[in-house]
Amino acid sequence: MNPEFMIARRHFRSLRARRRISFTICIAAVGVALGVSSLVVVMSVMNGYTNMIRERLLGVNAHVTVRRSYRKPIADYGPVLRTLEDQPEVLAASPFIHAEGFVFRKTAAAGVVKSGVLVRGVDPSAFVRTSDVGAYIRDGAIDLGPREETGSRAVHGMLLGQVLAQRLDAGPGDDLYLGLVPKDVFGGRGRRWQRYRVTGVFNTGYFEFDSRLVYISLAAARRDLGWQDAVTGIRLRLQDPMAADRLGATFRQLLRETDPGLFASSWTRNFGNFYVLIQLQKWTFFLILSLIVVVAGFNIISILTMNVTDRRREIGILKAIGMIPRRIGRIFTLEGVVVGVSGIALGNLLGFALCWIQERFEVIRVPGEVYYVSSLPVEMRPGDFGLVSLCAVLICYLFSLFPSRDAAALDPVDAIRYE
Repeated sequence: MNPEFMIARRHFRSLRARRRISFTICIAAVGVALGVSSLVVVMSVMNGYTNMIRERLLGVNAHVTVRRSYRKPIADYGPVLRTLEDQPEVLAASPFIHAEGFVFRKTAAAGVVKSGVLVRGVDPSAFVRTSDVGAYIRDGAIDLGPREETGSRAVHGMLLGQVLAQRLDAGPGDDLYLGLVPKDVFGGRGRRWQRYRVTGVFNTGYFEFDSRLVYISLAAARRDLGWQDAVTGIRLRLQDPMAADRLGATFRQLLRETDPGLFASSWTRNFGNFYVLIQLQKWTFFLILSLIVVVAGFNIISILTMNVTDRRREIGILKAIGMIPRRIGRIFTLEGVVVGVSGIALGNLLGFALCWIQERFEVIRVPGEVYYVSSLPVEMRPGDFGLVSLCAVLICYLFSLFPSRDAAALDPVDAIRYE
């Protein structure tokens, strides 16, 4: 057995009878454990939050969106749609109309309930191939076609978010009135109210979508806006969403040959700043919470300094029989690392348990209007556990070097005479 390890183990055994130092060791280990568990939990939560936001963004929004400059509608979009569908990287493409408006419902209890909404007119057959909204349906189904005739006007179906449905006290089978805001509203044309029948309610878990987003058919959106065959743009779903930036640039060059007024933007361009901000927050929290481990490192210095002081005579004897200073210092460095590793192991177990409980039972709920999700998401990654453990070990090792250096520098004659 390594002599340094054997001596360090004997020191720990003898410390059990010395309550003051033994208690300080426990405090240091617990401090490291709290720091490690805090880091593990925060990084796991940020991982879960980042992935959930990305999943919701990509599930509801396009990987790449093709539009005309200055938000003008695309009149003859057929050739553009076929060109994009022929690209091997594109899984599906569908036209859409984007508009803003208001929706209201007449209720016996609250009277008229009104809310501002973002309206997306979609082709139902192509929409299911470019969006995951179907997976988020909690009540009803995707059925945006006309339900019945009212005079010369068909009552089309509508999908709306769960938060919006609760606000309007509406569900499948209820009728709502939707008024779109045309682009030329200031040119003399006002909003026209149309009756819709709710056919489905979705819940993405992303508050911004669930509280404002409404889906209607492409035909209904054209009718309400007075458009003929025009669309706002074309949604693209890619085989690899993370290649959206590169493919967006490729599609921009390709579309210039068809129509110079068209451009393609990726989801990272539309939501990239928000996504990068979340990643930045993750590493900011990592640096801040690392200070807990640093504070615990000062306890390790205190423990080892007391141990070196109490064992001056033993250190002098070891030097007198020929042990070199470097190996003596290694004894106390090893003791500090052992205290740190004990705390790291405890912290990893505690962090794993807390993350598992939150992932399984969703104990912590958060306001969706602030955090865009209804419960605290968690995703544990072995790499994060390893990174936190490695950083904690490094901190404990560095803090152990200071008292170890003092032990190695002791004069053997003075140390042996020490009482």
